[in-house]
Formats: sequence, C-alpha cells, structure tokens
Amino acid sequence: MKKGFTLVELLAVIIILGVIALITYPIIDKSIKNSKQQALDRTIDSIEEAAYKYSVENDIGYFTEYKTLQLSDLVSKGFLKENITNPVTNEQMQGCVLYRWDDPNNQYIFEYDEECEVPLFPGSLINILLTQYSEGNTTGLVKDSTNPNLYYYTGTNEQVSNNFLWYGGHQWRVLEFDESAKTLTLITQQPLTAISPASAVWTSEEAYNNSYIKTWLNEYFWNSLDSSIQANILDSTFNIGIYTDVDEITTSKKVGLLDEDQYKRAGDGTTGKDSFLDIKDSFWLGNRSSSSFVRFVDCNGSLLSTSVSFTVGVRAVIKISDITITGGDGTLTSNYQVANKSTNTNNIQVGEYINVPYSGSDNACGNDNICTFRVVSKDEDSIKVVLNGLLPTESQYGSSVTITTSHTIYTPLNTFANGISNTYRYTENKTFYIGDYPSGANYEDVQDEILEANVGLPTVGEMFSGNDIDMGSSKTFVDVNTIENPTASNYYWTMNRYSSSNVRRVDYIGNLNSISVSSTSGVRAVIYLKSGTSAITFTGGEGTPQSPYVLQ
Repeated sequence: MKKGFTLVELLAVIIILGVIALITYPIIDKSIKNSKQQALDRTIDSIEEAAYKYSVENDIGYFTEYKTLQLSDLVSKGFLKENITNPVTNEQMQGCVLYRWDDPNNQYIFEYDEECEVPLFPGSLINILLTQYSEGNTTGLVKDSTNPNLYYYTGTNEQVSNNFLWYGGHQWRVLEFDESAKTLTLITQQPLTAISPASAVWTSEEAYNNSYIKTWLNEYFWNSLDSSIQANILDSTFNIGIYTDVDEITTSKKVGLLDEDQYKRAGDGTTGKDSFLDIKDSFWLGNRSSSSFVRFVDCNGSLLSTSVSFTVGVRAVIKISDITITGGDGTLTSNYQVANKSTNTNNIQVGEYINVPYSGSDNACGNDNICTFRVVSKDEDSIKVVLNGLLPTESQYGSSVTITTSHTIYTPLNTFANGISNTYRYTENKTFYIGDYPSGANYEDVQDEILEANVGLPTVGEMFSGNDIDMGSSKTFVDVNTIENPTASNYYWTMNRYSSSNVRRVDYIGNLNSISVSSTSGVRAVIYLKSGTSAITFTGGEGTPQSPYVLQ
C-alpha cells in the first residue's frame, strides 16, 4: 500500500518552495526591470538618433543654450515612427528632445526629456535676462519706448538685484541689452582706481582722446584684460558732450564712461540717486558742465561738478556680444558666470581672487588664517596681488613723504609679508612706483621714481587703487564677508606723495586725498606670488569674491 505525504512533509515542501520563491523573485523581478530599462534606454537612443538625423538634414544652427524639438515633429517629418511605447510603463512616449551646440566638445548634445523642461543653464545671457521682463514693467527690466529691441534696468538695488555678472575678473552690472543685435552694455560694479581725468576739461573729441581717463580705460585697463575678453568687446559710441546734451560730442571706443542720461535713466529720469548705479562712492561721468568743470556722482548719489584736478573713482563701461552663462542667479553674492576659469597663476586673469594661507600671529586675515588677495597685474615670473582689505591696525607712514623700506609703514608690511610662506610668495625685489601725484597730474607721472622691494602699498593709477573694498562705509557694492578687516580704517596709504609735506591716501568715499606722514591710516599690503616656471596650481575655487582660487 502506497503511503501519501504527511501533513508535516507537505508543509515542509511548501515552506521550501516559499523560501525558493522569496530568493528567486527579487532576482527575476530585477532581471525583468533591467531588461525593460535597457529597452527604454535603446528607445531613448533611437529618439535622440532621430533628432540628430533631423539636425543634419535641417541645419538647426549652433545654439549654446537649449532648444526643444517635439517628438510629434520628428514623427510628422518621418524621422521617428508613430506610437513609440515606453517599455517600462507601456504608455506612449511623450515629451521632446533638448538640443544645443557644445562648444568645448565641438558637437551637438541631444537629450530626451519627458517633461520637456528647458534647463536655464547653459544659456544665452540675454535669454536668461529676458525671463525677468513682464509687459508693463516700470522698474527692474523695462523695454525702451522708442526701440522695441532695447531693454534696460531702472530702479533701486532692491528692485534691480539680479543683473550682476562675473566676467573677465570683474563684477559688472548689466545696463541694457539689444535683443536683436545680441549685445549687452555693462558697467563695473566697483570703482577700479581713482585718478584725475584730464589736464583740462574736454570740449571736443580730440581733447577727450588726449585725456588721462581715456588712456587709462583704453590702454591700461584694456591691456589688463584677457585676450578672450578683449575679442568679445565691441566698439561702442560714448556720449562725452555737455551734461545738458550728452551726445553733443561722441567718440567710438572699446571702453568708456557712463553718461549723465544713462545714470538718470537708472533712477527716476531726473536723478539716479538711490538707483542701482548709485554705489555711495564717488565716480566720474563722461560729461562736462562747463569749460572748467566735469560731472561726477558723489558719495550721496548726487550729480555734481568739479575741477579736473579732483580725484575720484573710475568705473569702466563696455559693450559685449552675447555670452553663454553656466551658473549663478545674477545677485551680488551669486553673479551670473561663464564656464572658463584659471588653473594656475600663469593663466589667472587680472581681477580674480586667490586665497593664500597665512602663518602670522597678528590675526591679519581672521581666524581662518587665510588671506584673500586680488590680482593687480602679471609679469613673466610673478603676479602682483593686493590684499582684499586692510591689516587689522592703522599705521603711521614714516619720517618723510618719500617712502623707503626703513619707513614706519614697512614694519607692519614686513611682518605681514613674512606670514606668507615662500612656497607661494615671490621674495625677490620688484619695482614699486613712488613718484609725485599732485593735483591734476597724469597718473603715469608716479613712475618717475621707483623703490625696489618685495612688499609695498598700492600705487596711484594701478588697478584696485581706489575704494574697491568700501572701507567702513555702507557696503553697497561689495559683499562685506569677502573683505579682510573692512572697518579697520576709513583710509589707506598709497606709495605716492602729494606734496613736500603730504602723502596720498584713498578715502572711504572713493577719493584720493592727502595728509601728513605723521597721521595714521589703514594699511593695504601688496605682494607678489610665484608664476612663470614656478607657477602655483589651483586645486579649487572659481576666482570670484565668494569662491577665491585655492592654492595647491
């Protein structure tokens, strides 16, 4: 007689089968899902391949920002079959193909997107800015009433907070752009230097072309820019006429000055005070008020006139072709940015920021012992950098107006320089210009006398020898968190004399004034870092105020 399975045996078999199922089901399920995902990947590849074939036959153009190509268009034009099903969901494929031209890799990029959401970056700066416009805007981004292709910014910093651009080592504000011509007009957010503009008020284009300020902008400043930036700057017409008729005289240049009408337009049309162009710091305009006076904006944002012997800040204005933006939101602390950045001190751009370790015990660079510098200039074996801020205490200048390395000012300077490791610092002597800068002088006159040293102070007329760090003021044009000891003083010394008894110094409202050597002022150190055959590699950072380069 055959015996059947007992209940216990059946239960054991069922349990074993259950265990086997529990073990094998995830494997089988994963295999099925992988198979479906692979099928979906192949389907997406076929969609992107269809888009590529479409691009070849239809010459879609070279767009660095993303464009969209609907799946229905690919179907209707015969590049894709109808009713393509998603192998994972068994639903019909929806969405579009995003495409753009990838300059670095010299090829098109095609990306299927089910939601058809176009990424903001990378994209045309003009197209990104256009997203800020709404019909009827009276502040922020507005459309010109006489030119439908022209857009410009107007309003306070609260109303215009997203037109900051980090480009070529400088922070710019977008003044306006032409949607049709694909051009943008920019002004530096910070004053770049402080100088007298000319030997006499310009009353003709020829006279302007002989001015100090035209030369500084179109030679000194221009030559400091990277060649890739220069190549994108267009000739532009600048209004340099009398302030009541700014285009009475015009000139075509690569770099120029803001005119009075542009400044007013940024405000209520009659004054630019409290507008986004009012930085609570003094700077020159391109217009005269008479044969004796030139127009400028004072530290209160008011439009005033003064003699050409006066010395206030210089803000550069340029026009560029549209550029591709790769990040940022256009604010003060997150400027719109382009992709390129430096890899070492050989290819760094003037104006970019570097963090350098500090071993001094004077707390010159805060608790993190990292000093932030900004590049002033470059030569064959070093880069000249200026502390982005001040040393923690003021100092007297010295015993005479002609500075030497034995002056009182060199005590804190040497102490500071010795806190920078020779791994990074170029320790051989370099030339510092210590000549006179009296009222109305040419900034180049300071080169008449020199001092050989490996540390010094800013020189009148060179880059960042104005109030670009906004000492002890309202911090309207910089992020105070990026400045070393910003309230240590309202002034800092330069290398240059004013007269036989006074020395030049920069003040908190952007002017160059003068004072006795026995007075105390802030100290803004200038040193050299290694470059050339001893170039220092950067291991991180973007070269911006918020993200300086990090040294290896």
